Amino acid sequence: MSRAATALLAPAGRAYDATKLRWATTLDSQRLGILFAQARPEEPEADSCMLEWLQSGGALMLEDEEGVPLCAVRWREADEGWLLDRVCTLPQAHRLGFGRWLMTKVEALAIRYNIPSLSVVLPDDQLAGYYRRLGYTVEDGDGERLTAHKRVGGIWQLKAQKL
Repeated sequence: MSRAATALLAPAGRAYDATKLRWATTLDSQRLGILFAQARPEEPEADSCMLEWLQSGGALMLEDEEGVPLCAVRWREADEGWLLDRVCTLPQAHRLGFGRWLMTKVEALAIRYNIPSLSVVLPDDQLAGYYRRLGYTVEDGDGERLTAHKRVGGIWQLKAQKL
């Protein structure tokens, strides 16, 4: 476990090593590729795949104090908003709240850029509960996969406020 992750488990009031949240750039594609390979060894992807995500959308990543990515979420433009990839977290950083924090930040970005909705394709129902707790509606996709949706930005918010 990284020092940053260990520090988050420390008693309240104790100083801890900082983690850094930042917008990933194309220069981070190799480091993010390593993160995804370590976090999802059962789902290998070509090196060019990460670069395509970064060029057609973006990614937020959380690094430890040494600059090692702990967690990331990436997105690309889709028909009605952004299509997100599932949160990707190193195994030693699981259950520390990093993924939830990143999802909150992505939702804030979507609202800022007036993106009406976010979608995440889930390979099975194992992660459905996690995304439901984040406020997503989970539906059957193509019979094999599920899709989680959430409305976050757009004109519908302005109409709702006037009611």
